[in-house]
Amino acid sequence: MSRVILLALLYFSLSVPSYASNRLYADNALQPSDEFYYDVSLGFGLAFDDSYLVGSDAYQDGVDLFNINISATYGNWYLDVDHSQLTGGFIIGYSLIDKYSWGVDLVLTQAQDGFSENGFDLYSSNDIPELKGINERKFDLTAGFRLSRRYGNNSQLSFEFLQDISSTHNGWIISAFYSKIIPWRNWEFRSAIGVNLYSDDFTDYYFGITPEEQADNRPVYSPQGANNVVYEFHAEYPINEDWVFLTGWMSTWFSDQIYHSPIVRQNHQHKAKFGVRYVF
Repeated sequence: MSRVILLALLYFSLSVPSYASNRLYADNALQPSDEFYYDVSLGFGLAFDDSYLVGSDAYQDGVDLFNINISATYGNWYLDVDHSQLTGGFIIGYSLIDKYSWGVDLVLTQAQDGFSENGFDLYSSNDIPELKGINERKFDLTAGFRLSRRYGNNSQLSFEFLQDISSTHNGWIISAFYSKIIPWRNWEFRSAIGVNLYSDDFTDYYFGITPEEQADNRPVYSPQGANNVVYEFHAEYPINEDWVFLTGWMSTWFSDQIYHSPIVRQNHQHKAKFGVRYVF
């Protein structure tokens, strides 16, 4: 536990008045707007996770300097770069339908990080011996449809149907998530649970082993479609008028098609953070 605390994320935000943007949650601000709206925040800190790749350190930490969060909407278009929650990322979207608590959007987003002999640190010069000889797996870029249904102000069910358009793996991803926001006294608790389904092409590109990558401890491997289950918990508490305490945890559990890959060491990955945020 002490190691988790030492490596946890300390995240400081400098922003205009903050609005929620994470697309998995019912209070996101990514809705059609007649006026141009934007929200920008900057932060830095330490991150903690346990990598699922063989040879990687069980616990990895790094400095997220100049961490930028951007949320912007104009007309039916929106842009979201969210690092405040562990399920965040980037998305460009266009709202096709936003009516009766239903939403249908066209979206462009990244679904999978790339990795190489250096693990997920693509710019490091330190090779991981267990990964030496593998081809670089590149970041993808996917596009597709997003269907969402809000239940009141605190719950949301969402589905995404995405296809790789970058010719990285040429596969598809189908995702389903349910999220809930629970206010309690001065706390705000956020939780989400979901499942991701991956096509054969996606799984084989990232977790398969080609004949040229084969080694004594790394046999040829050709997986079929796979899936994972994701759970996130996030909590915030206002310390005073200016400061907010926040903490978050995300766990991912992989199906056997991923776990049995020769370059995967475990069937799960955990990420954690906690820190403070300054609110203007």
